[in-house]
Amino acid sequence: MSSWKIYTYPNNPRVWKAQIAGKYVGIEIETPAFEVGKDNKSKEFLSKFPVGKVPVLETEDGPLFESNAIARHVARQHGSKLYGASSYEASLIDQWIDFASNEIELPSAAWLYPILDIVPENREATNKAKGDIRKALDILNHHLETRTYFVGERITLADIVVSMSLYRLYKMVLDPGFRKGWKHLNRWFSTVVHQHEFASVIGEVELCEKMMVAKAAPKPAAPKAEKKKEPAKAPKPKPEPKKKEPEEEDDGIEREEKKKSALDSLPKSKLDLEEWKRKYSNEGTREVALPWLWENFDPEGYSFWYADYQYNSECQKLS
Repeated sequence: MSSWKIYTYPNNPRVWKAQIAGKYVGIEIETPAFEVGKDNKSKEFLSKFPVGKVPVLETEDGPLFESNAIARHVARQHGSKLYGASSYEASLIDQWIDFASNEIELPSAAWLYPILDIVPENREATNKAKGDIRKALDILNHHLETRTYFVGERITLADIVVSMSLYRLYKMVLDPGFRKGWKHLNRWFSTVVHQHEFASVIGEVELCEKMMVAKAAPKPAAPKAEKKKEPAKAPKPKPEPKKKEPEEEDDGIEREEKKKSALDSLPKSKLDLEEWKRKYSNEGTREVALPWLWENFDPEGYSFWYADYQYNSECQKLS
């Protein structure tokens, strides 16, 4: 078995794509000790890899950067079937690799990076990312409804790349309530990550049990106000004696006392609206929030209403 070297930071799923492919084609890919921020800025490193980023691959033929390019290069070695059995299958594999980069990894970064404390959280961007991930998972799940693997009847580079693009989602945020709507995708993911070639690289995969969230940003301390030097106080003049106010005249108009609202006498409802808002904002609408609402709905305290607007086309919102 030949050996190549990848330079990267530890526990990088982007590197695992190439290492798993290497297990299938008989190439052992080492990850030497490497300090990102220091070693990747050296003259020797930049002379080979001018972009200065990791992961990068060093082979007998020369250097290579970009994780998908590295994984493709490994998958083409030694006459392997990781790139399909025909040129059309090879194109299908490329299709799913590009899909993973654009439709999974980009929104995943917007959702997961605040949790990993890489960037500050932007709630609007996080909610949009969750919606984009749902759409991507719907597409993957539908494709796998009648298939065991993405292309053909065996594992290909498409399965390796897509699974590693989903790895952190399944580990950090796709809890049972969120992921239950994609049973075909879940079945496929569990199947591939338990293959020997996968497990020997990434170890045992424990799926998320509780969705992780970003830490709340600390509130900035209020600036201390400077104490102003008060001018010397002049002696207070003696107050003048109060004039006796004339008694109010009766204008003959009867005034009613303000009545309490009838709603004030209603018993407290068991439906916690604040908890409902948190479920709706932070978790899957159809998978978690709506089932929670039906389970906790209080028909004695609340009711649902359906309304038609004059211009319904202007009142649409994705569920």
